[in-house]
Amino acid sequence: MTEPMTRADRDTLVKIARQRERVAKSDAKARAAQLMADFEKQLDTRYHYDQNEIWAESVKAAKIAIDEARAKVAAECERLGIPKEFAPDINLGWRESGRQATKEERAEMRRVATKAVEAMLKAASTAIERRSLETQEKIMVGGLSTDDARQFLESMPTAESLMPVLQIDNVKTLLIEEKRS
Repeated sequence: MTEPMTRADRDTLVKIARQRERVAKSDAKARAAQLMADFEKQLDTRYHYDQNEIWAESVKAAKIAIDEARAKVAAECERLGIPKEFAPDINLGWRESGRQATKEERAEMRRVATKAVEAMLKAASTAIERRSLETQEKIMVGGLSTDDARQFLESMPTAESLMPVLQIDNVKTLLIEEKRS
């Protein structure tokens, strides 16, 4: 049969659990920074038409079609008497990036990504704290010697019981009260 844990054992294990919690939170912050760096890399990615065989073939076919169309436009301009320097023209363009090409879109995407990573970090930190608490609780509960102590521990309220769901009517009432004051 195993011996019960001593107070010194429990204290040591709780210290270790707290240290692991700190390290896990630091790891979560590092992961959040890495996620943002990876996202920035995605934003900066450019796709050159010649890096993909299908893209290169498509651009080649488009150039041929553009050259044919330019010849038709030039012939029509000549027939209409439009000088070459004033004549319309057709060009082929390849955008190396999509939505992320504009400054505004990049800023919006960055804002949303930052918000998402912050939410992930907050959720990870909460999960880490909860796991640490559960570990510490298992360690310390073994040291409780009375039923009263165990009942007291069980009587702790939850966040859900202290913070009920917001209802639209309640928020409307709060808005009315806020406007009055």
